[in-house]
Amino acid sequence: MTPARRMLATVVLIGALGPMLFAQEAVGAPAAAPTVAPLPDVTCFSGSPLLLQVKVPDPAHILSEVQIEAPTSSIAYRIPENPERDELLLHVSPFLGPGVYDLEISTRTRDGAVSRSVLQAGFVDFVWGRDNLSFGNNAEYRSVIGTFGEVLAHWVAERFGEVAESDMVLLVDYMYSLFGSNTGRCYAFSGTEVRYWRWPELLPSYYDAAHDLRGNVARYQREMNFLQFDIVFDHFLAGPGSQQILGPMSREEIRAQAEEIAARLAAGEPVAVGFAGPELHHSMLVFGFIHNHTTHTVDLLVANNWKSDEKLNIHSRDAEIVRLRLAPDHEGPIAEWRYEDGVRNRGIDRIFAVDVRRDPYAHERAVLDSLISRLRDDLQAGGRAVVVVEEAAGARLLDGERSTGRIRNRTTREVDGVCFERVGEAHRFTFPATLPLELEVADNTGARVLYVAPGPEPGTAVSSIQAMPAPEEGQTVTLRVSLRNCIEDCAH
Repeated sequence: MTPARRMLATVVLIGALGPMLFAQEAVGAPAAAPTVAPLPDVTCFSGSPLLLQVKVPDPAHILSEVQIEAPTSSIAYRIPENPERDELLLHVSPFLGPGVYDLEISTRTRDGAVSRSVLQAGFVDFVWGRDNLSFGNNAEYRSVIGTFGEVLAHWVAERFGEVAESDMVLLVDYMYSLFGSNTGRCYAFSGTEVRYWRWPELLPSYYDAAHDLRGNVARYQREMNFLQFDIVFDHFLAGPGSQQILGPMSREEIRAQAEEIAARLAAGEPVAVGFAGPELHHSMLVFGFIHNHTTHTVDLLVANNWKSDEKLNIHSRDAEIVRLRLAPDHEGPIAEWRYEDGVRNRGIDRIFAVDVRRDPYAHERAVLDSLISRLRDDLQAGGRAVVVVEEAAGARLLDGERSTGRIRNRTTREVDGVCFERVGEAHRFTFPATLPLELEVADNTGARVLYVAPGPEPGTAVSSIQAMPAPEEGQTVTLRVSLRNCIEDCAH
């Protein structure tokens, strides 16, 4: 860790984070004041040192003064009358470097009413254009090391040794199921940023910073994807994540995770954090927080990695906020996910800090075998087959005229008993193994079709993994496969 990054640990005593950081006290305007001075909303979309956006509502044009006090600075603004102004927006950077700072913002009206907001801000030395990755976890990212399922198979072979083909299909389907509608690379991005921030000596010698890495290099893709699977296995299979992901957390559980995240930040390290909800499982790096004691909110400042080439430190499009509303009497969702243009419509009701290790992970084979055994039992007990189609423009199952799946930009759910989920460019199906169905695939890159079903004998399974020949560039071909024939071929 560089001296600048170690600086945070010397700025604040960790023990002071306990009751003070998440205290419930609020300081408001005097009860006898003739009017109430508006309270500011403080946000941040920058790196270190934080550039705060202080927004003060003023539709009645009563604001006369704003004063900002921090241990390293004091700033006062006298506000002229402006009948066209509905709010006042100030951009201030009251901090000289990373640390944890108490902050007080006072607003005064023209007739003398004063309100005070008491905040605490903490951040590490995370700089956009240096510590983030230059390539995004988005549609522009192209794997040069194979599909998600192929990379998973390589990781399993390296970490545990070989597994049966039918078990590999079950593992691929399971891993796709963990990440909602997006292919799981988010921990690869957040974990890699944490790893190189904490241990910059791991960077190749010809790179000065993580931002110099190139996303289309096989070595780095492999390292990132293996780290993704290592973190998921370590936290969600061998660690506490298997319970954390099951359902919504209580306010106190979320508060406890927020305290853990803040303590790690105060110790001088960014944190890879998982955020989940009914239709979401995502990970982002948290590099700072703003705790507003007056409004009982905690803003986690995150690097989202959905856009490429982000290097403007004073305002990055990938700098976002997860606001936690921790007031005991708050009703409604606890978490609100904000970005530069507003609020994302993705619900978050679970957050959890995950660990990132310096050295290669070592996992217990018994944990993997236990998961495979459970997946086998579920397959047999349900009498259902599983099909995963990777890297396809579309896929659907048909029983004649009816279909379930997505093809030619149209989603259908017409076949009884067939469950379908699209995950990026992968299509997942489960269905009664006895149904005589056909699989139709719209292939534009060379799709992979993974299939597993209960075998003819109790406790057995039949499976196949087929790689389709890639069509000519720019073309999409439509293929049909009889799953009944597939079962018979696999059985033989």
